[in-house]
Amino acid sequence: MEEKTKKLFVISLLLLAMVLPAAADTDLAPLIGTWVNPEYNPKRQDSKSVFLADGTGEDYATTYAAEPSMVWTYTVEEAWQDAGGAYWYKAILTKIQTQQDRYYYLLIRISPDQTTYEREYIRGNLREFPTEINPRSYFYKILYRE
Repeated sequence: MEEKTKKLFVISLLLLAMVLPAAADTDLAPLIGTWVNPEYNPKRQDSKSVFLADGTGEDYATTYAAEPSMVWTYTVEEAWQDAGGAYWYKAILTKIQTQQDRYYYLLIRISPDQTTYEREYIRGNLREFPTEINPRSYFYKILYRE
């Protein structure tokens, strides 16, 4: 019995050694916080997004709205920093306040100074991430750190 326990302990340590470095590589600090763009028309784009460290978030129709227009969870599938210092994230956002979950595949870029958030998304039925951020796209969004 003791030999089996030792083997399980060693296997657990090996698994932990593989998982921890991967988790450490995903720096979400640049993404976490409140992002706003008061110039957006609330009928077309929400003016405020809040990313929380616990993997949840909220959108607000206006920067002064008291109640969220959408509540969601997110998981970061991939994160990296480019040569120019910008932070990039591929995240799956799941709308949670409706009866049927709705998924969005986001490509997010945070500026090197962490003051500008840009994103492009593809609805979940395609199950793929955008390959670029296009400011002329219907799904493009730009927000600024509050």
